[in-house]
Amino acid sequence: MTETTRDHSTTRFARYTGRAFWLRTAIVGVIDAFLVLGAVQFAQNRSWAVLAMLLLAGLLINWAYLSPRAQASRWLTPGLVLMMFFVVYPVLYTTYVSFTNFQTGNLLSREQAIERLEEAEIKTGESGELLDMLVYRDGDDQLALLVHGGDAEPFMGVVRDADAEAAPSPVPGFDPSAFDPEAPPESVDGFELLSGLAVTGQASRLEDVILDLSPSSSAEVETLSSARLVIGGLRFIYDADNDTLFDQQTGRTCDAGEGTFFCDGVPEDEVQRVARLSADTTIVCTAGMCDGVPLFALDQTLAGWREVVGPDNYVDLLTNERIRGPFGRVLLWNVIFGFGSVLLTFALGLGLALTLKNEDMKYRSVYRSIYIIPYAVPGFLSILVWRGLLNNEFGQINRMFDGIGLPTVDWLGSGNTAMISVFLVNTWLGFPYMFLICSGALTSIPEELIEAARVDGAGPWKVFRMVTLPLLLVSTAPLLIGSFAFNFNNFLLIFLLTNGGPPLSGYDVPVGSTDILISFTFDIAAGAGRGSQFGLASAIIVLIFVVLATTSAMSFGLTKKLEEIYDQ
Repeated sequence: MTETTRDHSTTRFARYTGRAFWLRTAIVGVIDAFLVLGAVQFAQNRSWAVLAMLLLAGLLINWAYLSPRAQASRWLTPGLVLMMFFVVYPVLYTTYVSFTNFQTGNLLSREQAIERLEEAEIKTGESGELLDMLVYRDGDDQLALLVHGGDAEPFMGVVRDADAEAAPSPVPGFDPSAFDPEAPPESVDGFELLSGLAVTGQASRLEDVILDLSPSSSAEVETLSSARLVIGGLRFIYDADNDTLFDQQTGRTCDAGEGTFFCDGVPEDEVQRVARLSADTTIVCTAGMCDGVPLFALDQTLAGWREVVGPDNYVDLLTNERIRGPFGRVLLWNVIFGFGSVLLTFALGLGLALTLKNEDMKYRSVYRSIYIIPYAVPGFLSILVWRGLLNNEFGQINRMFDGIGLPTVDWLGSGNTAMISVFLVNTWLGFPYMFLICSGALTSIPEELIEAARVDGAGPWKVFRMVTLPLLLVSTAPLLIGSFAFNFNNFLLIFLLTNGGPPLSGYDVPVGSTDILISFTFDIAAGAGRGSQFGLASAIIVLIFVVLATTSAMSFGLTKKLEEIYDQ
């Protein structure tokens, strides 16, 4: 090895073992420690997807900052890691949710849902009934209660403290069949009946005692002469071998199905009417009895579980008329709103830019400042101001109409006028942006081309159509595509101005006349009084992504053709 080679190797070794290397290694070590802690936590919670991404991010960080060969990737690594967690993972998770039944009633995992069902208590009409009560005491100052009345069989037992473990303790010498309410026994197995005054002396003790009648029922002291019947106990027993659930309250056995248990032989009056009318119900009712009844159709508190259901949500969007109808209506309006907003704002902004391009016009700078004001004011404030102006009863616009003898307009209360109002407000908010970009783009168009067209005999309209507009679109087309994507998902405008309304009725999902896909999805996911349907909402989000991706790809293809024309 030559001296030069040894020097080069020494320098190279020092570069990767110097102070900066050890500092970088220490920082990566701290990051790895946090990653290990997070990995353990996610593993305990069985969040395998997040765990995999966490490990992948850790490997990428260690490779980028500790390997000499990855020096060029160090500046890209933070962005890649953040994109992985805040872009890639949400997209993949949303797509996954769109293939599940994730919704109200199916929010838990299968294990969690079965555990909740096994903790459910029996509910009967007898629970809460008031029973007559007699108080007894033995020589050890131990209290016993005798309860009777209603449909309950007379029972006498020793009481327990409220915080003690439940354990029925009947008095052996008591015979319920021989009990006469008119002549109760004075003494039973060493327990003596207390008179009214003596019972009053035991009032403080009676407040905190419970009489266990059976493993599933008890009596709690209500007054000094009465007790309230409490029927409880666990309602369901899960059979893991047969994957069935036995309902002790009704004596029915329910089989596991898609996201819940389904019961047969259920009286029709026990099934919720909304569940029977649902378009995708599994319930079949004949002669007053129903089969295939999910637990949540009997009681909405009985939880189901999340489960992969395949393309069912997409099938519902395309085939279920009570969902397909509002979805198709919203999609059509969304496309019209997106393209219409871009067209109106661009046309108005370009018209003003062309007008102010005339250098002979006075006060051009004043006009430009005025036109930018709607863009400078925060959008949510402008929307709320417009909502007040368009108010049917108190809005200034209707007051102005009424003042000049014109009929007032229900701007936000009718479907068609609400759509017009949305376009009006969005044009107000969007034209300053188009005015700015068109003003800048017009200055980049060579005047020689316009003069040449005029010399060739082209009029103002032909010059605009054949020269100005094509050259303008070369630089503004990507911005118009971005504007379409923004307006296609302009949730803030719809939410604050109309909240998607006025509402439409007759559908299985909440929908309004001015809802666009994103607000329609929000209503489905947030519930809007009908329960949250996250799976269906995620399917719509995936379709929004497909629509925007397709539209953007086609638009960028058109932009490329415009650039080719410009180059020629």
